[in-house]
Amino acid sequence: MDHHLKLVSFDLCPYVERSRIVLFEKDVPHEVEFIDLRDKPAWFLAISPMGRVPVLLVDDRPVFESMVINELIEELYPRPELFPKDPITRAQARGWIVFANDAVMPSGSKVFQAWATGQEGDELGRPLAALREALGKIETHLARGEGPFFLGRQFTLVDAAFAPFFRRVDALEALRRPLHLLCEGFLRVTRYKDALLSRPSVVKADPGDVGRRTQAFFAERAARDS
Repeated sequence: MDHHLKLVSFDLCPYVERSRIVLFEKDVPHEVEFIDLRDKPAWFLAISPMGRVPVLLVDDRPVFESMVINELIEELYPRPELFPKDPITRAQARGWIVFANDAVMPSGSKVFQAWATGQEGDELGRPLAALREALGKIETHLARGEGPFFLGRQFTLVDAAFAPFFRRVDALEALRRPLHLLCEGFLRVTRYKDALLSRPSVVKADPGDVGRRTQAFFAERAARDS
């Protein structure tokens, strides 16, 4: 059954980028509507209980949280399969998506903000240490598999969850003084990052000029919060 899908988010959001990757993997037609996070419209707040993006409108029925959105897309459009059939492997995959949400993305955001605004010392060091610890766990996991993707040869929802983070690592390090996040001790993570960023769906979901726009976003937010 065909559905009318509309993603609502802001244009630089890494979480909506995850869902666009999944939709492109499955070649599913969809619309995207961007809102201003600084002035969220009333209609958006009415459909997003936590006021967060993204929201997917499925025939005008709202679904929120990127992890839930992506699993719904998988159920509505099961080909190609992006989740393991085995229940235990599927549960493990969900766990790693939560790890991306709760460990990688928050630490990465703090590192990117400190780096983009020229902060040094503990303001950069603490989140950088937490992020490197998380990357170490990814490195250990990848050492147990055959690659090139997180669960092996097949691209999955786990890869869609990690790809926007690695896009920002690449873009920001090319823009300013490199953090060398992946240079020492993370050879498998580096290979994984390269495999993700060359995936056609990931390339297609690129919002454009991510490095400069991310730097400007964090600089503006820091100025606003100061």
